[in-house]
Amino acid sequence: MAAYANGLFISRSGKGIPYGAGPRDNGDFNHGFKNLKGNLDLISEIPELKSDPALLNLVYNINHEETGLLSIGCLSSPVVDEGRGYRVTGYIEFAFNSVAGIEDAANYFPIFFHFDQDLHVSNFPHRVQFSWEIEGAHFAEANAGGFTMAITINTDFYPSQAEANEAWDAALGRLSDYLASVPYIDNSARLYPREEAKAA
Repeated sequence: MAAYANGLFISRSGKGIPYGAGPRDNGDFNHGFKNLKGNLDLISEIPELKSDPALLNLVYNINHEETGLLSIGCLSSPVVDEGRGYRVTGYIEFAFNSVAGIEDAANYFPIFFHFDQDLHVSNFPHRVQFSWEIEGAHFAEANAGGFTMAITINTDFYPSQAEANEAWDAALGRLSDYLASVPYIDNSARLYPREEAKAA
């Protein structure tokens, strides 16, 4: 039996992008959407990335100009339970940088499926749960509606924070390599065109 779990879900809620800053339901603060596609120098302005090198690397790799995706939001946090141990939780949300890509939720399924195959073939050894969730979204600047994908990542409880961090880093490293390989959808208008991104 695999150490990891990997599942796909559909959310009936939705969001507008860009979204503003404000408090989260759990009491944390959401710092709002920042377009990093072609603007990777802005990555240092995202507070959620300052204490998590693995999450920083994932967001950086997704937003390279050559990739077909862009990040929407992210977060990570260590969790300590006196009776159970240590774990890490967080998420990365992304979308195709393509009007045609976001229009049909089914376009995201191959990304999920091939990542699942990759975990299986490599016999990914860490106790980590990947929960993929498709959600409706409207990109105001492109006046385009469709869907985003969020992946919530939860490590199991480990005896030490170092062991939990090791599992977290391995999970995000695998996601980083994989998501950075997703190409642009050909012949589709980009949500954030290369020219605008570089001039922003």
